[in-house]
Amino acid sequence: MLWHSGAMPDDDRRFSVPSPAPERIDLASIKTDLEFANDQLARLHTQVARTALGVIFCTAVVTTLLNWWFLTR
Repeated sequence: MLWHSGAMPDDDRRFSVPSPAPERIDLASIKTDLEFANDQLARLHTQVARTALGVIFCTAVVTTLLNWWFLTR
């Protein structure tokens, strides 16, 4: 469509998502979903911290063993 030079009108609703009626919005469901996402983020924080400490510990053990092995040869 290289020859199309007209701009699309601002009120073109072909691609807009219809919004639900305000009385059909379930706020309790939204609140439950947000609480679940918040709990998952809190768990993710502790999981990342635990993984980082594991990597640090394993690296220290491996370097200590390699250092000991190279010094005793």
